[in-house]
Amino acid sequence: MTVLTFSERAVVAPRDGKLCFMFKVGNNIATQLTRPAIRVIYYKLQPKATGEISPVETFDMTVHPSNTNLMLVCPLVIEHKIDQSSPLYPISPTKLYNSDGNGPDAFEIVVIIEGTMESTGDACQYRTSYKPREILWGFRFKQTRFTFEEGKINFDMNTFEEFEPVNMDRYIRNGKGPRLFAPDLSHKVNSRIKRKRKAIRTNESPVGVNS
Repeated sequence: MTVLTFSERAVVAPRDGKLCFMFKVGNNIATQLTRPAIRVIYYKLQPKATGEISPVETFDMTVHPSNTNLMLVCPLVIEHKIDQSSPLYPISPTKLYNSDGNGPDAFEIVVIIEGTMESTGDACQYRTSYKPREILWGFRFKQTRFTFEEGKINFDMNTFEEFEPVNMDRYIRNGKGPRLFAPDLSHKVNSRIKRKRKAIRTNESPVGVNS
């Protein structure tokens, strides 16, 4: 039984005046994860002569909401502020959209959420990951639509992963973050991605690359 769904894509856009890396997580069923804990890890990757990919640098990314206030009762946008201490500070649209996952700019961001299933008491781990071409520059998530019936909020998960473009001119002019403009993705990205990435429940290693 899959409890969590992660967004198929992550985004980079301003939020509350700060440039942020963001992804979305939602609860599929009525049961909850108690004491959920989240960890987001940046892996700098390096291709080997054999064709395998090996992590050469790791970085724990600070995110909000954090473990102290993570409530998975409704779809949440998890954010990481891109400042000078962030491994994503050198990020640019060119690096995102031209990366084939094997070059010098290759990286992967692994997301791990752990908790206890409220209905059974079972310990669970859910994970996903984002590579450069799965990160959209200059888009943000729309709010998941919902209805309120008989004292209960029902979220329309068909609207879980809808995007809207964001004006990034401010971040070009004043030099905050990457200085390149986003390419026109209107022909590549639908406002709604119908395929939602299911969280993988696993007890295996959380690293999404070959060691």
